[in-house]
Amino acid sequence: MFGSAALAQSGSSSADDFQRIAQQAATAREGGMSEDAIRFYRRAVEIRPDWDEGWWYLGSLYYDTDHYAQAIPAFQKLIELNPKLGLAWDLLGLSEYETKDYTNSLVHLKRGQELGLEDNPEAVKVAKYHIALLLNLNRQFVKATEVLKSGFEPEHLPDQIKIALGMALLRIPLLPNQVDPSKDALIHAASETAALLAQNNLEQALKSFEQMLKDYPDTPYLHYEYGSTLASASRYDEAETQLRAEMRIMPRSALPHIRMASFALQRNHPREALQSAEQAIGLAPQSRAAHEMKRQALLALGKSEEAAKEAKTLGDLPSEAGEIDVDVARAYARGTTGSQTRPEQTAEKNLVGVGNNADKSREFAELADQARAAQQAGRTEDAIRFCQSALKLRPDWEEGWANLGMLYFSSSQYAEAIPALETTVGLNPKRSEAWALLGLSEFERKDYQNSLLHLTRAQELGLAGNAAAVRIARYHIAALLNLNGEFEKAMDLLVPEVGPGPAADKIKLALGLALLRIPLLPDQITADNSGLIQSAGESAALLSESRYDQAFPVLQQMLRENPATLYLHYAYGSALASLSRYDEAEAQLREETRINPNTALPYIRMASIALLLHRPKDALSSGERAVALAPQSAEAHYVLGRIMIEMGEAGQAQSGACLHESQTS
Repeated sequence: MFGSAALAQSGSSSADDFQRIAQQAATAREGGMSEDAIRFYRRAVEIRPDWDEGWWYLGSLYYDTDHYAQAIPAFQKLIELNPKLGLAWDLLGLSEYETKDYTNSLVHLKRGQELGLEDNPEAVKVAKYHIALLLNLNRQFVKATEVLKSGFEPEHLPDQIKIALGMALLRIPLLPNQVDPSKDALIHAASETAALLAQNNLEQALKSFEQMLKDYPDTPYLHYEYGSTLASASRYDEAETQLRAEMRIMPRSALPHIRMASFALQRNHPREALQSAEQAIGLAPQSRAAHEMKRQALLALGKSEEAAKEAKTLGDLPSEAGEIDVDVARAYARGTTGSQTRPEQTAEKNLVGVGNNADKSREFAELADQARAAQQAGRTEDAIRFCQSALKLRPDWEEGWANLGMLYFSSSQYAEAIPALETTVGLNPKRSEAWALLGLSEFERKDYQNSLLHLTRAQELGLAGNAAAVRIARYHIAALLNLNGEFEKAMDLLVPEVGPGPAADKIKLALGLALLRIPLLPDQITADNSGLIQSAGESAALLSESRYDQAFPVLQQMLRENPATLYLHYAYGSALASLSRYDEAEAQLREETRINPNTALPYIRMASIALLLHRPKDALSSGERAVALAPQSAEAHYVLGRIMIEMGEAGQAQSGACLHESQTS
């Protein structure tokens, strides 16, 4: 990758020094001693400024140790020596991204892509991801989506790629870390919808849009994107209805009018197209897309002279820029907490008045001490007041925000806790206990979608605190998974928590809800159902400990008293199957299919039992029925694939296995 001319002997003393230091640098780098390696490489390039390999390793070491500002001049020097080195441009752009020099970052990342990244597919993916983020920031949402779709396999999209796609779909001109955590659930839903669109799964994408519109009916650009997707399925009347809804929500946006003009042209309605195009131009006079729609409409109407004038106007317009709506950016951006200052606004204030700063530092220290003393003494309101005063002086005080959030939470002031904890995770996104408290506060405020996302994030980071606190967090995650219909995941979380301790009764109730597949929270259980669900939870707890001799009588009593309860026969049949009591299990599963004919679960279980008993023909009918009832079920396709293998139908089996792999991934 680099030339060797710089290593040639050119004069004994300096050459000997250079060779020795270069060797020391390489040894330190290979030994993982980054600080020593950086020191040696700096000395080496001072002796031999044209040593491109030295500049490469110096920049890379700075980058790998998160010293991005220092990496930038090293990569700039390397590019000066070797301007065709795509990886150098790439790492320069990534370093600039980390230092928030977003304009140069985008230019240099694109340059790296143009030159090629030395057959390094991971570098290509990282670069494309950051390019897409910056295109979103620049309101070039369509281009951002195209970059992401070209750089990643649609069937295996990582979560951060989905988030970038979701932000492009909602046309959010921010970076992911600039978004208020209260918008996480909305962006998560948009991300899943955008992923389905990237996979060309139109049917599921449309269903996802419908659910989003139920949950977030007034979200800007959501009706617009739904309408565009409907149009791609040639459902133009429904698409126009969605675009008109968008016009009501976003009356200053030209986009729905441009899309309406496009639909009209596709349906051979040029007069309607012209009207929509002119409305779009009235809203966005510099929009090339709006003028292009007008030109096409004029041509379709046979008005060639006017169309030619429009073409000239198009030629004089600047390149298309993204539609600017400050309100949208403001709606998604991290906000303030009451009258408190945002951390990113403090740098300028901190530079004003050096003398005042010394006084403020003393005052801050006194207030922080008073807050700690009040907290230790159990004087919560005083501690809150002192914390707030200290944070006005130092709004980037992470520990202060965390303590303020904890104080609000411990005193059941959940609405006040949320913005304090949002600020905490904004300052330190890896602070798991803050994410957990944020999720628990949102749970109390019935913001269940954000609560699940934020509690799950805390779990991924590693739940901190004592065993009781961890148990409470896991219970809430499981309860929310039940509410979402993710019963198996809920069961997996709840089973290890069975036993005495905090929330023991609620854990048992949540287990009962999971066993009976009832999408409710324990607090939502009605009095007439509480006995049944408590019994279900007791049996689930016993089954989790393999205490079948005690669990089965409970299940049998429940079946005698509530024979028509959905999923009860399925639960008992599954437990019987785990003890190889297959005849009894099949009887229970068949009864489940009778009272609950629209679920695939008993058919999947019966197919699995038939396979174990080497009855592939019996398994086939159950497997096919399961897939017919649940065409998106990875488990149903997997079982059917196994049946095909057993019967020697390898081609169909491979198809089922592939679908299972794509869905589970």
